[in-house]
Amino acid sequence: MSEKIVHSFEAGRRGKPDELDSGLAHLIGAYFLEQNKDARFDLRVSGGSSADQLEVRISGEVSGSLFTIPTLQNEVKGIVIDYYNRVHKTRLTESDFHIVFRWKPQAETLAANGKAGDSGNPIAVAYRESPLYLPWERVLAVGLRNELDSIFQDDGNTSRAIFHRTKLAELKGLNADGKVSVDALYEGTSFKGLQAITVAAQHEPNILLDDLRRKIHRVIDAYLAEFAEQHDMHLGDPTIVINGLGPWHHGGWRVDEGCREAKSYRDGFGSYGVMEDSFSGEDPSKPSATGTFLARYIAVQVVGNHLADFARVGLRYTIGQEEVGLNITTQDTGKKSQERIESWVRSRIPKLDIGSAIRRFNLTDANLYKKIVQCSDFFHHPEFPWNRFEMKY
Repeated sequence: MSEKIVHSFEAGRRGKPDELDSGLAHLIGAYFLEQNKDARFDLRVSGGSSADQLEVRISGEVSGSLFTIPTLQNEVKGIVIDYYNRVHKTRLTESDFHIVFRWKPQAETLAANGKAGDSGNPIAVAYRESPLYLPWERVLAVGLRNELDSIFQDDGNTSRAIFHRTKLAELKGLNADGKVSVDALYEGTSFKGLQAITVAAQHEPNILLDDLRRKIHRVIDAYLAEFAEQHDMHLGDPTIVINGLGPWHHGGWRVDEGCREAKSYRDGFGSYGVMEDSFSGEDPSKPSATGTFLARYIAVQVVGNHLADFARVGLRYTIGQEEVGLNITTQDTGKKSQERIESWVRSRIPKLDIGSAIRRFNLTDANLYKKIVQCSDFFHHPEFPWNRFEMKY
């Protein structure tokens, strides 16, 4: 009999400081790619507050050629202010921000050689029976996060699906900060139901906590019911905790120093193995993101072809080298041997190097970076190329 295991995933609201910082880092990276598709960068964005201003520190390594752009800092400032205002539904101006640049120049040739710009061991997983082949806890945490963000952006109006099930038309008083975490129970690789859902939601002071909890609980119940009906499954009876520490009126950068590197697991599959760096704000030569996208693509092809019900794909990159290690495990769900599955993958994708993965997924496309920020997740859009099942066995 397989052992039981709990997997967890936390999805930060778009106004959560480290989530906001991650989006900004990726949008700045998109701007760099618009200027030079071979631009190299490893950005660190950290937000906070100082006196009456919001303070944003932007540092990291950037291709030296980008420093020749005379409007570089002004363009980046505009990106920061515009995105902050969109996420928080504010109308702040440049005078409300203190934006500090502490980046360093980096050699251009390092980004254009097509080899790994760093060493790394990215991993990704896929489940055959779940939406987009994603872990159930991730699907639901991101879905619920998106539901709350949509309510906030739509001035407190709930979606048609939520209203249809609950007759709850409004959830007024939400702010942009918060998070949703979901714990899912598995027996081996078989999903056995949700164990817990935890929500932290910043809200206006005039909103009573009990009223907020009751309404968010109704939204969660309706979302889970809709999801279960769509996928013809039983999700269990999870414990739901909403603002367990009480009222939460003040959030964002004014009370929390954010950093895009603070929550690296929100990018990858941290509870399933090796945890790489945060992907956001990295150029494609880094194996953290590009290697994870390729690992994810391979996992999707394995389960999509019914070669296994579950696949965990690990890749091994060595800085400056083209040879890549490959390890695929299926937790005894494989319909073929491990050696045969790995051999099939290598026959269909003979080059696992970073340069080949960049070309396969068109990772120098700035618009792709922008779509990732809009989705606020790397794996929840069927049109992202690494999520597509397209390679027949």
